[in-house]
Amino acid sequence: MYSKIYNILAPFRMLRKQKHMSEAQMAKQAHVSRITLRHVEAAHPNLELQSIASVAHTLNLELNVMACPDTCTPELSTLGIGYQVIKDGFSSWKIHFFNFVDHFRKTLDPRLILLPPPHILDPKLKALLASMVQTLCQEVQMNAPTWAKKRFMLKTPWFVSESEALKASAILESPIYFRKNNIFVLKNFLERA
Repeated sequence: MYSKIYNILAPFRMLRKQKHMSEAQMAKQAHVSRITLRHVEAAHPNLELQSIASVAHTLNLELNVMACPDTCTPELSTLGIGYQVIKDGFSSWKIHFFNFVDHFRKTLDPRLILLPPPHILDPKLKALLASMVQTLCQEVQMNAPTWAKKRFMLKTPWFVSESEALKASAILESPIYFRKNNIFVLKNFLERA
């Protein structure tokens, strides 16, 4: 169980280095010992939540904690599918995004939506994924994660169907969370054929 929970801590070292901070500087700012910082960065299983929170705060990260069953499919999370699309190319988003939708509806596991997609994911796809997550959360009466509530407004409207004949229908039918990001889809967009 611990390995699954603490695997999310692995990027701490990378983020510290991106900020050009030494271990000593980070430990001092986070008010933890260097040994504790090393344990946080190594995702040691016996960490105190306060130590993790202190390091996260120093890195300007939001820390969310939730108790969940020990089963999760990280490759079908918003973060996981983002990396799959990056690996497989832009046009692969449909299969990965809809596998995520199906899995989320089946499990209602909040961990699948907890983390945002990778920052290097195409802005259109980040906006689309945020819109999808908010719509799914509304559907199941779950609070959407903070990252999905942010505005991902595209400069140019995106008609996902890319069909001129469906543009008018998409403008009329597109759910609110899609329109707010300048994305237009048909009302049955999140349904499988």
